[in-house]
Amino acid sequence: MVPALPDVATALELLGLTVVPDDFEALACQVAWMHPAAEAISDAQSLAYRVVWEAVEERIESRSGGDL
Repeated sequence: MVPALPDVATALELLGLTVVPDDFEALACQVAWMHPAAEAISDAQSLAYRVVWEAVEERIESRSGGDL
């Protein structure tokens, strides 16, 4: 059974973030800062990363008029 995806606010909390980053590079840097590579992230955090990634993608699309 696939677990349900968290909402954006919950996903941010699971990743230790407070706002949706402006771009993918900022997302990667912030998550790397909060979760060093030496420590595995949980399945819940992995799903949270997906949710926040999609939120970042939507933010970029809205700024660029839909073109990535």
